[in-house]
Amino acid sequence: MTTTRPRESERRPRNWRKHRVEPPKAPAVQIHAHRGGSFLAPENTQAAFAQAVELGVHYLEFDVRRCATGELVVLHDATLLRTGGVDVAVADLSLADLQAVDVGSHFSDRFAGERVPLLVDVLESWRDQVRFNIEIKEDSPEGDGSALAVGEIIASMDLYADVILSAFNPFALARARSRCSAPLGLLYPPTGGRGAVGRARDVLLRRPWSAPLLSTYALHPRHDLVTADLVRRSHSRGLAVNTWTVNEPERIRQMASMKVSGIISDRPDLALEITRSMDPLARKAPGLPA
Repeated sequence: MTTTRPRESERRPRNWRKHRVEPPKAPAVQIHAHRGGSFLAPENTQAAFAQAVELGVHYLEFDVRRCATGELVVLHDATLLRTGGVDVAVADLSLADLQAVDVGSHFSDRFAGERVPLLVDVLESWRDQVRFNIEIKEDSPEGDGSALAVGEIIASMDLYADVILSAFNPFALARARSRCSAPLGLLYPPTGGRGAVGRARDVLLRRPWSAPLLSTYALHPRHDLVTADLVRRSHSRGLAVNTWTVNEPERIRQMASMKVSGIISDRPDLALEITRSMDPLARKAPGLPA
């Protein structure tokens, strides 16, 4: 029996054009909540991430390290001294010992009991609500397995389209790329290198020379290195520019005026307010003049 393909007019409902939904306009500048917004809540905690998502940020930015038992945890420093009062290396602590430490009380009693979260828990909690800018904290060229493990988790969770994997260390980015095809962001420059070797490394990595070798999606320069010419040249080469860490109102305005792709800020509330007021494509609330 031969079936006749319906005509175009028969496949579409009457008045179909009137029911089309206009796709949302992308913001001119996307806001990344730095460590979840560390001026608003204890950094790199689920409480901070919940607050940032509620604000409407486009990305959660956070740091990933590996603990002694092999799990990937969300934590910036190499120890818990600053956020938990425990001067022991994360690499020497088991997950159980790590999560026994309160990392919320140092910020405010309101956040007492916050724990260091697992990477997989953060991704599962907020996927489909926000994207992720994941900084891999591997300092040495050979690494400790963190970059490989991050890449494997992103691949297993099918989150390629929802993450940027970032690092100061180009070798870490190369290792992550060997496990998944998520876009890469090259952070620069590192700061605070110890000794002659550390200072030489800082000088060497002050420019993103490795970006073409890694086929990176984005450059992540410190905000004082950003110029309108850098942004223009980067965009002409197909590179996004996400700059860190931008907290002062006037600097946020300057970065947005330079048309950076993203602003990484400890004050995502302020960054959203300013960039929305500057964005000619921002949607207006119903009843307000365009």
